[in-house]
Amino acid sequence: MDIHLGLLASLILNVAFLIIIFGQSKKINVLREENRQLTPIENNEELVVLVSEKLRTLGDIKTIKYLRKEKGMSMIDAKQFVEALKK
Repeated sequence: MDIHLGLLASLILNVAFLIIIFGQSKKINVLREENRQLTPIENNEELVVLVSEKLRTLGDIKTIKYLRKEKGMSMIDAKQFVEALKK
């Protein structure tokens, strides 16, 4: 009987955590969209030139960090942008 109570408690906690995670992911998406709207849109060509220069001088990781910190990009967006420029 104790095993069943433990499994039930574990199941309840897992469901609660999934609900929390789902709620947080929705909030993240809302904040990401607000960030896109608030971030000034640069000329795409200027950004490509700037990132290409950073990529040449700093390397991949520091360029991604730059895009995240200075341009407000997410990790995935910054990495995809850098990978696209490398091709």
